[in-house]
Amino acid sequence: MRKRLLMMLGIAAVLLSLSTFAVAPLLLAKEGPKIPFVGMSMTYYSNAMGSFVSRQVVVLKHYPETNSVLLRDGPDWMKVNVATREVFWATGWSADKVPFAVEFWIPTNIKMGSRVKILWLEAEVIGSAVLSVEGKRVECWQLYSSGTENPDGNLYYTQTTWYYEKSTGLWIAASWVEWDETGEPLANWGGHLASTNVPLP
Repeated sequence: MRKRLLMMLGIAAVLLSLSTFAVAPLLLAKEGPKIPFVGMSMTYYSNAMGSFVSRQVVVLKHYPETNSVLLRDGPDWMKVNVATREVFWATGWSADKVPFAVEFWIPTNIKMGSRVKILWLEAEVIGSAVLSVEGKRVECWQLYSSGTENPDGNLYYTQTTWYYEKSTGLWIAASWVEWDETGEPLANWGGHLASTNVPLP
């Protein structure tokens, strides 16, 4: 009787081990890769000053010695510290703004009221929203920043709203507008993620 009980316990242990090995890869696969990852790509469609713009972003290389990545944003290049999201080298429109925080992803351990650095601004988490990417409903955090600028002696007002997918931190959409003291709009950018290879829940 005791021998039979030990044999049944042994079989149960083997079956449990096999089921764990079978299920573990499925659980890992469901989580998806941590971002950013080499080959990660996003295409954004936007309205910039009244013109349609397609913006392609891709992560091309990881540097393990500095835990940084090389990414291409349209015609421009950036090197980003993965741990801090800080861009420490760039070409093109952002070259003279280094260092700043990359906008393509944010931390996922945020909540209402959290403050997050995006580009050279500090944004606050002010709410949640459900948006759509490739026809799929996506739960997002809504972040907001506003302020004034005085680059040439004239006062300008700015307002930016971003949306980031909650579980990955991926940038889904944004709207930025600048206006003068009379309320006349001067510049704008508004866009959304059209496609990506990042698995969204």
